[in-house]
Amino acid sequence: MEVQQFSGKNPLHLKEFFFKVLSGSATGILIGVVPSALMKYIILYSGMANNHIGAEFSAILTLFTSMIPFLIGMAVAMNFKMNTLQTGVVALATMVASNSILWGMAQPGTVHPLSCKVIGTPSRIYMAAGAGDVINAMLVAGIAVFAIWLVDRYLNGFGSMAIILSPIIVGGGVGLFGKLIAPTVGELTNLIGKGVESFTNLAPLPMAILIAMAFSVIIITPVSSVGIALAINLSGLGAGAAAMGVVATTIVLIINSWQVNKKGTTLAIFLGAMKGMMPSIFKKPVMLLSFMFAGALSALTVPLFNIQGTPTTAGFGFIGMVSPLQSMIKDAAIPSSVMNHYINPLVGLIAWVIVPVIASFIAQLIFSKWLKLYSPEDLKQEL
Repeated sequence: MEVQQFSGKNPLHLKEFFFKVLSGSATGILIGVVPSALMKYIILYSGMANNHIGAEFSAILTLFTSMIPFLIGMAVAMNFKMNTLQTGVVALATMVASNSILWGMAQPGTVHPLSCKVIGTPSRIYMAAGAGDVINAMLVAGIAVFAIWLVDRYLNGFGSMAIILSPIIVGGGVGLFGKLIAPTVGELTNLIGKGVESFTNLAPLPMAILIAMAFSVIIITPVSSVGIALAINLSGLGAGAAAMGVVATTIVLIINSWQVNKKGTTLAIFLGAMKGMMPSIFKKPVMLLSFMFAGALSALTVPLFNIQGTPTTAGFGFIGMVSPLQSMIKDAAIPSSVMNHYINPLVGLIAWVIVPVIASFIAQLIFSKWLKLYSPEDLKQEL
């Protein structure tokens, strides 16, 4: 059966357009973030970081994170069955508009940060800066797809000049537009972060419950849970609660996915592919109730056992076992003023596994079995 290629002659349906952008974005995020998250503690505690090969490997995996916007653009374009040129243009426009690569002018007389040589003439320097603004990346990817559709529909895709004009006009033009709107989109992301931060002003138990519920939802949306935690400098009990909310959502998804999907899909969810389930969740948003309920119950252990975390661990949960390991293994690189409590492995097993599993099965029993608001078949999906 022939696969229908992207063309301006084909109509763009809003619902289909939205889910293709959403699904592609989820795939791009996972490709970029999972390798580094999974290998971080393996490299750290195996001693690999102390030798040249291990250090280089760690740097490569970390650099993947700055490629997330490019991967988002590429995956979104592929979801629309675009050709190689169109895919490259969408990926480039998304990359330059996301702020994952920053640039500025280095003045004469300053020292180049890599070559360590004194700069003789004004030079532009480009530096990787993490994943950038994921929300803006998704928005720009969608705009780039729409721009290419318009060009293909009304200008015949620039005809024989496509290889020259498409990257310049569509890639550069959409990329510039995305760069201009980035501050406004960033403010929106910050507002979301401030809303979560306000929970930390409450008493420990209500705070833990509210933050866990918030992050149990954030992890299954386009918003980066890690980015939010970093933006609001979420640490201590707040970080522990956020990670617990992510864990609760992970387990609820696993319980349902195990019944209807291939085992590889379920394993991917455990390893960090929760955002890959966004299309299914957005079709059945009532499932968010089970995530929040499981997150609220799981969060009860946070103030009880004084489970703490840092801004860099708050949004991970089971991904690379980052959050559980951080709460149990002391890292000399983290000041005691930031992370001053560590739990023993037995308490960690209870807090990070036993309680969230019980809470997730209770949520499944209430919302799926008794109230019948959703069923495992609603999560049938290939990642």
